[in-house]
Amino acid sequence: MKGRCWTEEEDRLLAETVLRSVREGGNQLDAFQEVAEKISRTPGACGFRWNAVVRKREAEAFQKAKKERVENQLKRKRKPSITINDVIRQLREFEAEYHSTRKRLFELEKRLAEKEKKLQVAEAEHSRLTAEWDAFESFQNEIKDRYTSLLRLFQTARHLETADRREVLGEGTENKEIGTGVESKVEAES
Repeated sequence: MKGRCWTEEEDRLLAETVLRSVREGGNQLDAFQEVAEKISRTPGACGFRWNAVVRKREAEAFQKAKKERVENQLKRKRKPSITINDVIRQLREFEAEYHSTRKRLFELEKRLAEKEKKLQVAEAEHSRLTAEWDAFESFQNEIKDRYTSLLRLFQTARHLETADRREVLGEGTENKEIGTGVESKVEAES
């Protein structure tokens, strides 16, 4: 004898596992693997025992399990029936959702228009302030230029005044030749 004998308990476990697997839509090979792990036998030995002995004893239960599997598969495939009341209710829900969405869209469009108006006002204010700033900078540059010109004029006047004093005091003759050149300008203008 090659291996140990099968017990009634092992046969019962094999039958229950295979029948459950078939009913639930599984296959026999997975059931053989499950049983083999529980009773320390190979899946091949479990398959051989099922086909040679147990299936013949459980032929009626096996046919019933296959029939249940088919029925379960058909139940899953069938679509639930919908009544006219279900359709009407669904349409009313869609209509309410449509009106709600449309109202929300109207509110959002109104807010968008308000925001666009505010944006236009802000852009106009920005343009006005930019123009004022440019005018201020231009005025500031003009003031700087005039101030610089005024300082030069004062310096020139100071040089002329100093030259006139020297001339009055008798120092003018010597300084005219060596001078700054301001005196010759004044004389040339006279």
